[in-house]
Amino acid sequence: MAKTFKRGLTISLGLIFSLIFYPINLVCYFYEKIFTNNQISVSIQEVYAEVFSTIDEALKVLLSDAKDLKEEIKVLTAEQKKSVEEKAQVELDPEFDKEFHFYTSSAGTAVLDTVKGKWGPIKFIMAFDKEGKIKDVVVLELKERRGRPVKERRFLDQFIGKAANEPIKLNKDIKGVSGATISSRGMSNGIRKLVYVFNELYKK
Repeated sequence: MAKTFKRGLTISLGLIFSLIFYPINLVCYFYEKIFTNNQISVSIQEVYAEVFSTIDEALKVLLSDAKDLKEEIKVLTAEQKKSVEEKAQVELDPEFDKEFHFYTSSAGTAVLDTVKGKWGPIKFIMAFDKEGKIKDVVVLELKERRGRPVKERRFLDQFIGKAANEPIKLNKDIKGVSGATISSRGMSNGIRKLVYVFNELYKK
């Protein structure tokens, strides 16, 4: 009788503890899955990904009077890379700067580029006039949160007319977006880099 009672008590206590701690374990399991899973983190970033324009749409704005537009893919030589890095005071990105997509025409030349923002890559396209000055810049897509204003005209208009003889640097001749220093610097450095890439490939 005593053994039966003891066994029943043990089983009952086991059931009670299971009912108490199982929900806690379940919550911990889902917390780990939701908040520490890399795929979920990527999905959260993708929520902020925005596409504002396609390349074709941007080219119609940047080189509106172009009738002989053609794409050229250019790769810098080791000597050209060194020259660009020294003159632009930047380090070429091994991921984004492997090659450069240029769109040339009698109306001017445009080049596609991607730079790193705080939350992800910022993809943009920039046009040069026949003299090699910046004609315009259009942001195609980004994943920024506070850095979204780098796509707006009040930021991008600062670059129009700039050439290699000007700093094109944040906090010098370029005013950054408040609260988005990384995104502003990434765009400024990328645009300055492209000025020297263009000079290396086309002006010489």
